[in-house]
Parts: sequence; C-alpha cells; structure tokens
Amino acid sequence: MTELKYINREENKNLQIKDLITLGLYTILLILVMAVGIGISTIVTAVVFGGKVYFATYTSITSAFVCGSVYSLIFNKINKNMAIFIMIAIIGVFLAISGHSVVGGVVMIASAVLAEIAFRYGNEYLSYLFFNLGTIGIILPMFFMKEAYVKHLQNRNYSEEKINLVMSTTDLKTFVFIVIFTIIFSIIGTYLGRKLYFKNFNKAGL
Repeated sequence: MTELKYINREENKNLQIKDLITLGLYTILLILVMAVGIGISTIVTAVVFGGKVYFATYTSITSAFVCGSVYSLIFNKINKNMAIFIMIAIIGVFLAISGHSVVGGVVMIASAVLAEIAFRYGNEYLSYLFFNLGTIGIILPMFFMKEAYVKHLQNRNYSEEKINLVMSTTDLKTFVFIVIFTIIFSIIGTYLGRKLYFKNFNKAGL
C-alpha cells in the first residue's frame, strides 16, 4: 500500500521554463475537467430539480469532486513556488474574459494567494479547498449583488425567462448549502486525487 506523504519543501525550487510549460498544460487540463464538473452539475440539477434550477449555481460542488486528481498533479508533480498561484490566477482571468462577472475573477485571485500559502505549508487539503471556495466567487453576485447581476445577464442578452431561472434560487439558505458541500467535496476530492496521484500518476512518471 502506497503511503500518502506530503512533499518535501526543502527540495522546492523556483519555477523553470519547463515547469511553466508543464503548468500550462496541466492548467488547460484542469479547465477541461472543470467543464466536466459543469456537465455533471447540469445533469444532476436536471434530474433532481427537473431543470427548474440553474445548473451553474452548483458547479463549485461538482468541480470540487472531479478536479482533485489534476490539482494533485500540479501540487505534487510541479512542486514549485508560485505554480499554484499562477494556475488559479490564469483560471480567474479566463473566467473574467469569458463573460463572467469581474467579481469572480477578483475572488479567484484572492483564493490563489491563500491556496499558494497553503501550498508552501505543504497542506494540499487546505490549498484545494481555497481553490474551490474561489470558484464560488463566480456566483457571489447572484446572491449579494442581485440587481447588478441581473443587468449583467441582460447585457449578455439573456431572455427574461432565463434570468428568472438563474435568479430563482438565490436565497441565503442555498448559498450556505453550496459553501458547506463545496467544503465537503473538496475534502473528498483531495483524498481521491492524492490516492490517484500516488498510486498511478506518480508511478507512471506524470
């Protein structure tokens, strides 16, 4: 049985060109796996709520469950200062320029700082948790800046029907539910991701 050990910070060095190339590839992979999480969220909300709930509201939960393995690759394989920060910052910029609220990008940058600090203390669970809590920033305006978010959706040419669907579950109870289950699935995702990395990816030289 492979023991799941934290990496040795004494061996850590600055990012090299080859590390940046690898980081770029893994970041693209992480974005693709996040898209899988969105797909799962779409299916689950369609089945459980009959399509009456906006799927993106719960994507931080499903993404937390499926992205742990890729995050573990970046955390343990690249194993260099600023790798985690750069990766999350890139995703935050990507979200901002792809039409999401700027608030989401700002929150992602803040989560990048916290996740990087957790990395430097060698805590993958906490680092991954901060990353996933950062993804909640995308939907924060839905709950706490409702008028501004409706205008944002109108500017994106959302129909009145779709806007009503998006804003149908923006109560505080739903937000608390999302935060709690994002935390729970972050822990599960980290555990599964680490097992997959140390038992498969690490042996394969990835």
